[in-house]
Amino acid sequence: MSEIDFTEKLAEGFGAYNTKVGQWWVDQTRNEAHAAAYTNIANQVAKCAKKESGLIIDYGCGTGLLIKQLVGLLPAWDFLGIDGSKLMLREAEAWARATRKGRPAPIEFRRAQLPDFSVTKPKADIIVFTFPNIVAVPNERRQFETRFPKDRALAGLLAMKQEGEVEDVENLYDSLFMSRVVSRNLRLLLRKGGLCVRVDYSQAGRRDLKRFDQLSTKFEEGSLNAKQSHLQPQKFFSLLSSVYYPSAVILDVYEQTKDPDYLEGGYLVSVLKAL
Repeated sequence: MSEIDFTEKLAEGFGAYNTKVGQWWVDQTRNEAHAAAYTNIANQVAKCAKKESGLIIDYGCGTGLLIKQLVGLLPAWDFLGIDGSKLMLREAEAWARATRKGRPAPIEFRRAQLPDFSVTKPKADIIVFTFPNIVAVPNERRQFETRFPKDRALAGLLAMKQEGEVEDVENLYDSLFMSRVVSRNLRLLLRKGGLCVRVDYSQAGRRDLKRFDQLSTKFEEGSLNAKQSHLQPQKFFSLLSSVYYPSAVILDVYEQTKDPDYLEGGYLVSVLKAL
């Protein structure tokens, strides 16, 4: 069990992943549950790759373990991993150097503070976002609130709907809003008609989630089309499929929150089409 104070460390922003939090995540990805999950996810992504070749972006790639699995399944595809952690990208480069030899299709890694709207190319055929751990400090969030005022209003409305059921409405709002911003960034990096494969921690399949959790999931990923009070959300993804897998990877969330509800659960693999 980790002794890291995640609340304190993550309040520092993405730089936390260059220190103890980053090393914690590297250690997590080496356990049996994560190894099995990455193998399963890679197989799901490969099924989405209908063409002989194309570009896959791994958004928040960490140590690049998913790309490492995919290069064997999709030998003619290009890969780009994007992450904000120097520590984890060093790990990714360590295995990628040998893998690149004799491989005509490139494997590249780029360091960027995510979400990052400064880069709009290249456009991916598939973008993958697994086990989100992206954090933003208040200054960064305020910039996005100015840029996406409708998303800010909708996130605030949804958070207030849960006011009687959550202890901290502000934290819920932060999570809803920044998850929505990340989804906009994912859409920006995809070509129209491209696929986004999202892997999210979950305690159940979509149909078994509480009504609010279903609603907030659709809002966060950009597939919500139903008007909320007087506000109409923009839909920029359509949901094609979603499958739930029980897995001990859910303990990642328990270690960070110490919430016993996350002692059991797994992850959702959802495939969305860029509109």
